[in-house]
Amino acid sequence: MHRILFTLILLMAAAAGAGAQEQPDSAVLLVPETAIARPDTMLIIHGEETAPDDIYGDTQLIIRTDADSTATDGGGGKFPVAEFVVPAATFTVASLFVRTPFLVHWREEAQKHLSNHGKNKTTVDNYLQYLPAAAPYLLYACGYKGDHNFLDKTILLAMSAATFAVLNNTLKFAFSEQRPDSQARNSFPSGHTGTAFMGAEYMRREYWNHNKWVAMSGYMVATAVAYLRIYNNRHWINDVVGGAALGYLSTTFAYWIYPKIFRKRERMHRQELLIRQQKKQQSGQMVMAAPFATGHCAGINLSYTF
Repeated sequence: MHRILFTLILLMAAAAGAGAQEQPDSAVLLVPETAIARPDTMLIIHGEETAPDDIYGDTQLIIRTDADSTATDGGGGKFPVAEFVVPAATFTVASLFVRTPFLVHWREEAQKHLSNHGKNKTTVDNYLQYLPAAAPYLLYACGYKGDHNFLDKTILLAMSAATFAVLNNTLKFAFSEQRPDSQARNSFPSGHTGTAFMGAEYMRREYWNHNKWVAMSGYMVATAVAYLRIYNNRHWINDVVGGAALGYLSTTFAYWIYPKIFRKRERMHRQELLIRQQKKQQSGQMVMAAPFATGHCAGINLSYTF
């Protein structure tokens, strides 16, 4: 089947005339049925037996399947069931602590040990909640770009925030849970915690392919915000767990729905990632090391390519 498709491509290239051969940087994609399997596939290769020069000129065949990619799925991937089911299940379990008597008793006991009973409150969590969402912009201003450009980054954040705002306010009204430090009935889920985890997941998706320490730093801030909400006696432990799950869900939903709404911008984003990857491969440096041993000595061979 592969050879038949390859022959058809050659015939189409020949029929295009001399104009096609004047494009040394063009790319040919041969797509068998079994190739479209991964949502993160950027370009698909026919097979390893076909060398670039076997077609014509400098035509390139490129494979780009990144298992660690956290970018949007291009609109053609399968629904990411696990990414939605796990946080949804977590939120459901957290919601059981609102009305179930023995679970309510357990969370009250936890509150006695985790909170400071409203003494020596701090307001730092009011500001820390926005740091994970703001950090990608600060990094962008310093020249450290993430997966998306400024406009796409802003659209994704706006979609995440809008989704969270609708869900959070609706659920606060539906559960009408009393706060541990007042008579206000808007405790579950925690808005501060949800905002922080929404930003943390947003930051993770933008920087996971660049620096995983930077990508996960937002979650450290979000965890601190969650604890401070309990420490200040503003929320129960299930409030912050439910808020964290809701924040993660909101960002996950935004990154899933974005390529289905903004198809043109998503294609531009994919092309930009491909060009960036090619430049990185062309100008990249590589260090290789391998152990060796002989009858007289042993050591490590080092190879530095630049």
